[in-house]
Amino acid sequence: MKDRFDYKKAALITIAIAIAIRLALVFLYHPAGDACWHFSASRFIAEEGNLPSFEALGRDEPFWPSPLFHIIAAFSYRMAGDFGMKLVSPLFASLTLVFSYLIFKKLFDEKTSFYSILFLSFIPIGLDYSTFGYVEAALSFFVILSIYFALEGSYYLAAVSAGLSMLTKYNGAFVIPLMLFIAYTRHKGDNKAVFGSFSKIIIISAAIAAPWHIRNWLLLGNPVWPFLNFLFHGIQQASYSAFDLSRFLHPNVLIYPYLGFFGVPDGVLSNIFFIKLPFIKIIFAGWLLATVIFTLPLAFGFFNRIDKDNETKNNKEIKNKKKINNEKSILIAWILFFLIQALIYIPNTGWSVSRFFLPALPAIAAIWAVGILWIFNRTPKYSLVIKSLLIIIAVGFVFTAFFKISYAANSWNKYNDDFGWIKENTEKNSAFIFGGQCGTYSINRQSYQPTEENIEKTDYAFVNQEFPLDARTKIDGSILAEIEAKKLIYENKNTGTKVYSLREKPSS
Repeated sequence: MKDRFDYKKAALITIAIAIAIRLALVFLYHPAGDACWHFSASRFIAEEGNLPSFEALGRDEPFWPSPLFHIIAAFSYRMAGDFGMKLVSPLFASLTLVFSYLIFKKLFDEKTSFYSILFLSFIPIGLDYSTFGYVEAALSFFVILSIYFALEGSYYLAAVSAGLSMLTKYNGAFVIPLMLFIAYTRHKGDNKAVFGSFSKIIIISAAIAAPWHIRNWLLLGNPVWPFLNFLFHGIQQASYSAFDLSRFLHPNVLIYPYLGFFGVPDGVLSNIFFIKLPFIKIIFAGWLLATVIFTLPLAFGFFNRIDKDNETKNNKEIKNKKKINNEKSILIAWILFFLIQALIYIPNTGWSVSRFFLPALPAIAAIWAVGILWIFNRTPKYSLVIKSLLIIIAVGFVFTAFFKISYAANSWNKYNDDFGWIKENTEKNSAFIFGGQCGTYSINRQSYQPTEENIEKTDYAFVNQEFPLDARTKIDGSILAEIEAKKLIYENKNTGTKVYSLREKPSS
C-alpha cells in the first residue's frame, strides 16, 4: 500500500518548529560554564578592537582557542549587546538543521530524511548546544556545510568551510579525513580526480586555519596549545598533559557520554540531582526509561540493512533503499572520525565527551532513522503506537530543556543585585578575585582564581562560600582569612555575597 503521507512537508514543518524552539530558549538562557569564558572573550574583542592574549577573562590561562566564533559573537555584541551574543549559537544551529536536511535528501528518500531530521531536531544534546554559548553550534555548522559541499563535488567550497570549522575549534580538523573519504568514494578509479580533490581540500583548509596555529606557536610555544604540550613544550599553564589509559576501564566511559547525549550537563549525574524537585528519583527513572526507548532504533540502524522483502515495487523507492545501503559507509566513517577525538580526549582530560559528537549528530540521526523504519516494517500493527510514543518522548525532551534552562537562569538571576552593584561601584579597569569561569562575564571585570599569587594582582574579592553555581568560587581558609582582613565594602545577607577591597584596610 502506497504511503500517502507528505514527508517533505512534515520535515519542513519539523525544521520550522525546531528553529522556533531554539530561538525561544534564547530568551530564557543565562550563560554558564565555558560560555561565560567565550562571551567574555567576545566582549573584550568588541570593546578593545583586538584579540585577547593573557587577560584574565575567567580562566588562569591565555586565550588560545580558535577565534572565529568569538569574532562573530563580538560583532553581534556590538549590534545587540549580550542578547546579540546569545543569538549566535541558535542561528548557527538553525542553519545546521537546514543543511543537514539537504544532506539527508542527497543520501536518502523523503521518508528517511524526515525521520533523520526528527531525531536531529529533538535530541536533548542538540537542543542544549543550540542554545548554549559554546562554540559547538558554529563548529557543527561549518563541518556540516563542508560535508554538504563535498557531497556536491564542490571541493573549493568544501575546503573553505572546513578551514572555517578549524578556525572555529581545533576539532574541525577531524572533518578533513571524512572529506577525503567522500572524495575518494566519488572518484574511485580516477586517480587524477582523486589527487585533485585531495589537493584542494588539504591546501585550502590548511591555509585558512594555519595563521591561528602559527600565532599560538609563537605566543604559547605550541600550535595546538594546551593539547600535546608534552611534545611541543609550550608554556606550562593549565595544559592538558595528563594521560591516563585506565579511564577506558571505568564505567563512566559509557555513562558520561550517554547521559550527556540526553541533556545531563557534562554527563555528570550530580548535575541533575542539584535541582530541588519532589520525587526527583522517580522522575529521573521515567526519564531514563524514555532515553532507552528513544535510543533503541540506533542499534537496529547500525546492524541492519533496509528490509528488501517488504520493498515496494516502485522503482524509485527501490533505488533509494539501495542508495541508503551504499551511503551508510559515509555515515559510519562520519561517526568514527569524530569518535577518534573523543578517544584522544578521554585519557587526557576525562569522560565528558558527548559534545564532541555534535558535528557527527546528523550521521547518528540518519542511522536512527534507518533503524526506526526497520522497526516500522517489522511491526506494522504497532507503528501508530510507536509513533505516538516517540512524539510524547520528543515533547518531554523539549519540556525538559525549557525547564532546565529556565531553572539555571533563575539560579543565576538571584545574584543580579550583587553583580549590578559591582558594575556600578567599582572601576571598569579593576580586577577581582572571583573563582570559576563566570566572574568576568557576570561583573564585566577581569577576574582571577582565588590564589595567594592572584591576590597581589587584584583590587577586589567576590566572596560567597555558599555560592551553588560553581564550586570553584569557594575560597580556601588561609586565603579567605587574608581577604577578610581587608575592608568589607558590600554585603548582601539574602545571597551571602560579600565584596572586599583588597587595597584598603578595614577602618578601626
